[in-house]
Amino acid sequence: MKKALLLFLMFLCIPVSANELTEDYMDIATNYCTYGKYEDAIVYINKILQIEPNNTEAKELKNTLLRIQNPEIQSYLTSVNQTLSKAFSFKKSGDRKKQLDTLSSMPNDFWANYFLAEYYRENDLDKSIFYYQKAIELKPNYSQSYLGLGKAYLDNKQFQNAADALNKYLTYNKNSDIAYALRADCYMNMNYLSDAYDDIKKALKIEENISYLLIEAKILYYKGDYDDAREKLNILSRNVQTSEVYKLIGLCDYAQKDYKNALLNLDKAIILSDDDKTLNSTYNDIKQILEKR
Repeated sequence: MKKALLLFLMFLCIPVSANELTEDYMDIATNYCTYGKYEDAIVYINKILQIEPNNTEAKELKNTLLRIQNPEIQSYLTSVNQTLSKAFSFKKSGDRKKQLDTLSSMPNDFWANYFLAEYYRENDLDKSIFYYQKAIELKPNYSQSYLGLGKAYLDNKQFQNAADALNKYLTYNKNSDIAYALRADCYMNMNYLSDAYDDIKKALKIEENISYLLIEAKILYYKGDYDDAREKLNILSRNVQTSEVYKLIGLCDYAQKDYKNALLNLDKAIILSDDDKTLNSTYNDIKQILEKR
């Protein structure tokens, strides 16, 4: 999957033909590359070459795909950049410090900054954002950087910045379900609920993902559509028994004055996770309402 992602990133820098059909084919091919479906990608590259036999970009792309599919050939990135090759060797050996030191020694190398951004996204969002921004300065047309930056901003609760980065990513990848879902999350947190709902429906039309269904249910809850939200949450709860799902079900019950079920579902949420301290307060409020009856 890592190779697929790297290959996809490389492709997005290649200018495509002005021919609308070949441009569409190139978009489809790069999308297949995202998931490592190289054979399917080659089918669409061949379609381009049937229309434009002299399309040098398509030829180079096909050659690169065939090269990557050969397990005996060394990674393109590490074969042309020896310092990057050292960094990957340190990563394989588990020496994180030397890996990071090696990447940091290349402040003007796009890939070094991109990999540092990816690494820090797990443990230092401010550094991750810094390195994504540096990577974008070095290679502005590399669309995956905007997606990574959007995720980092979202995790850091910088919702407008996240939406701006995702808008940029979507200019390159108009059918990206993950980008629409992430932007829906941003809009929801900024209380732009109509925009959030439009985006999550776009994401679900492309891919019916469980995490997208949860975002949709949350948006419906915040919009006050408690019946629809609870219906979707009930379906989700058959396969996803998490604290967040039961919390939302309980909050829908509470909003509809179904206090007994609200108490039951919030109790499940608290048992599964006590990270959300506001739940205890809501739980106690409901208990007091029931005791007064």
